[in-house]
Amino acid sequence: MGNFLPQSKLQARVSGVEPLLNAIAVFILGAMFLFWDASRAAYVLLSLAALVFVVIYRPQMPVEQRFYSWPIIGYFAAALLSLLVNGSFDSGINVLTSRYLLILMAIPLVSIFYLSFNKKRNVWIKYVAGCMVMGALALFDVLYLDKYRASGGHNAAAFGFIALAMTSVVLASYHRFSQVRFGRLVYFLAILTGICAMILSGTRTSWFAGLVVLIIAIFFYLGRYSFCKRVLFVVAFLAGVAIVGSNIPRVQERIDQVVDMVAPYVRAEEQTKFTSLRRRVEVWKLGWHAGLENKLFGFGPDNTNRVIRSYADEYPNWRTLRSINHVHNQFLQSFAMTGLVGLASLFALIICHFWLFTKYLRKRYSLEVRCLALAGLLLLVSYLIKSFPGVPFYGKQYLMMYGFASATIWGSLLGALCEPRSEDSNVK
Repeated sequence: MGNFLPQSKLQARVSGVEPLLNAIAVFILGAMFLFWDASRAAYVLLSLAALVFVVIYRPQMPVEQRFYSWPIIGYFAAALLSLLVNGSFDSGINVLTSRYLLILMAIPLVSIFYLSFNKKRNVWIKYVAGCMVMGALALFDVLYLDKYRASGGHNAAAFGFIALAMTSVVLASYHRFSQVRFGRLVYFLAILTGICAMILSGTRTSWFAGLVVLIIAIFFYLGRYSFCKRVLFVVAFLAGVAIVGSNIPRVQERIDQVVDMVAPYVRAEEQTKFTSLRRRVEVWKLGWHAGLENKLFGFGPDNTNRVIRSYADEYPNWRTLRSINHVHNQFLQSFAMTGLVGLASLFALIICHFWLFTKYLRKRYSLEVRCLALAGLLLLVSYLIKSFPGVPFYGKQYLMMYGFASATIWGSLLGALCEPRSEDSNVK
């Protein structure tokens, strides 16, 4: 089967379904914590429909698409290879289909969002809706259900991070919302609700990553000013955050806990408490030890719980880790689970996607392209920071969020490249 329609007619046909695509996207992001199974099903069905479209029409994609697609295929292939080497196919196939397939299915989505892109329509609204839903869920959890940490009925750490990911994307959309009536109000409301969900989740990693992405966004939006002026603005911003944060009891309590956990390591004192940091340090050691036993292919994507329990039973100092279901570090998790092959595929994914998004931040590209590139970069930075105390390229919701968000951003960026550039491409 070949491409039965010229590229221009193909784009015109797909552009007509853009409102429907946006509606499905709003549901996927808005229902991620309300109705996880339905949200995932919508994502899978949309990806399968996109795959059928790609097979039938074979749209001509820009050459950069290979730098987006092949690292994802390699990441999936590394997990599959580790499974084949280690066996346990019944549980292993379940891990591949319920986790790694979610990011693999992002590849056909790119073509749909590329061909349907229209600069006159708002491609960011789905993330705005997602942020507002997350904020509403967080307020409901804390104010109505009286929970200590907002979780949306799921894991609080995942909830806080997904709120961070959506907020990171919305941060890059100011130029679009500034052009419509009440757009600035919608933009800042989405940012505030996303930050509200992050704070109420009590996820310290998301707080730190949020500061990093805000600083990057500030440098981008203040590009007209000198480097020194931008640094001064960032310092003033951080001082303001510190003052405000110190007056929020929940934030101050979580920060005090971090200080108490880190202090013994800084002072080289003997550990007397089994804190969450100490638990992570111990499980990192376990992951490194497990990875050294099978350096090339790891212990397999379906054996994480079994391997951790085995080490906990064998070594007394690791017995408290028996209930942990991952290594709490994406790089050590990939090394232990899929070996050097899997770790190399993870680095390839990060490096290629980082290159793609930073490439289009240059001022010679249109403002639309640059802001989409900024969104992709902020999303990836969030995942990189989370990769040190967590496993964002392993959890189901994490993988679906990255697959969907990166595909929609990258596809829209490719579409924006085809649009004529406006005369004013400076950030205002």
